Amino acid sequence: MSDFTTLLDGQVPEILSRHGVPGAAVGVLADGETTLLGYGGTNTAHHLPVDPDTIFQVGSISKTLLGCVIGRLADRGHVDLDDPVAPLFPGAGVDERITLRHLITHTSGIDAQHMIADAPTLLADHADDSVQASLAHFVRRPLLFPPGTDYSYSGPGIMVAAAVVERVTGRHYTDVLQDEVLDPAGMSGTFTTADQVVTRRVAAPHGHDEEGRPVLLVDQGWQRHWQLPGWDVPGGGVLSTARDLMHYAAHVMSPAAPSGLFRVHAHRGSAGRDIGLAWMLEDRAGDPTMSHDGLTIGYASRLVLVPSRKLAYTILTNSLHGWGVAEDVERLILTAACGQPPARALLPVGDELADALLGTYDCGFYGTITLIRGQYEGEMRVIANQAPSGPNQYVIALESPDRLVLGPPDTLVALGADGRPLGDAASFVREPDGTVSALRHHDRIAHRIG
Repeated sequence: MSDFTTLLDGQVPEILSRHGVPGAAVGVLADGETTLLGYGGTNTAHHLPVDPDTIFQVGSISKTLLGCVIGRLADRGHVDLDDPVAPLFPGAGVDERITLRHLITHTSGIDAQHMIADAPTLLADHADDSVQASLAHFVRRPLLFPPGTDYSYSGPGIMVAAAVVERVTGRHYTDVLQDEVLDPAGMSGTFTTADQVVTRRVAAPHGHDEEGRPVLLVDQGWQRHWQLPGWDVPGGGVLSTARDLMHYAAHVMSPAAPSGLFRVHAHRGSAGRDIGLAWMLEDRAGDPTMSHDGLTIGYASRLVLVPSRKLAYTILTNSLHGWGVAEDVERLILTAACGQPPARALLPVGDELADALLGTYDCGFYGTITLIRGQYEGEMRVIANQAPSGPNQYVIALESPDRLVLGPPDTLVALGADGRPLGDAASFVREPDGTVSALRHHDRIAHRIG
């Protein structure tokens, strides 16, 4: 087994500095041995060293825990993934075609990302933020597409899936989560509220100032304060550690895990990209992987399982800009465990495809993005058109990368000023006649409007 401690100790501090990220916790499970490491600090205002038991918001990694709960209930026959869920919510307005499989695989057509923009109003005056209360804010809105016919990442769809768990079990979701996942996996340092972690070492959220230096984020985001609303717990509100996520990885890769977690339950719209029970399924370095990223205000995280290599790893950061850290650390881990991965094929955007991509796409509450030809031949550029915001609304800024090239299949990859790949910017939907009808921006469908 590779010496991950020596490898990461020698490079992660520089990676954090280069990306302007205060701290990170890393866990690696390889061949039955676990390496747990902490780097940097929890807080630029009140520094404590990050260690393997430092608590981070793990964001959408939380969705995989809900998938585990649903898998457990399905194995016992308490739910059927293909039964419509509307009968569980009489009179609520849930579309009668939507099934639990649609909800947990983001194929329900439920959009309602306006809940993020409107959260300051929806959560004002100590409003009910329970999973059940969330449904009133979106279930009667039009669907993006008929259930089961397309894929678009949907936080509100996950809220309905958690509401199904509550209706079927007659219990609060967090209690079911504790009994069905956290306790069996030995995740004693994983929680869902600020009250539970107040006596523990917690990584504080950070962003960047205008010079790219880390800055503490206080009372920023769509949530009331630091912790996410109750209705966001199933989709993004779990608080955990590198140690516990390695316990979790070992649990879900063991015979004790639900049977259908990593089965392909739906496709994510691009070749080679599928989804299990909330787990993203695709290849990394030539091996099948199960993974999920997480992003909340001030945190970016990643959890990846590579069962064929007896490998799992997590990277937790306390910065909105932690994606670069996750990418760089992941590259180190995969190279050590699997050998040097083949370079990803990046191609120029040909004239025919460029003509098909030109236009404006509706990104919902984010606003719109317009694709134009880039400064260099064979490249595209994004012009971000931020959605106007009213009083007491939260706005998430759209990215506007200047350099986009083609990363097969049907993906636009952003390049830095030096030509180095920065990551996927969007995938696109091609019709049989070659026209491009939509993008998937952050995995959410963005239909062409011009």
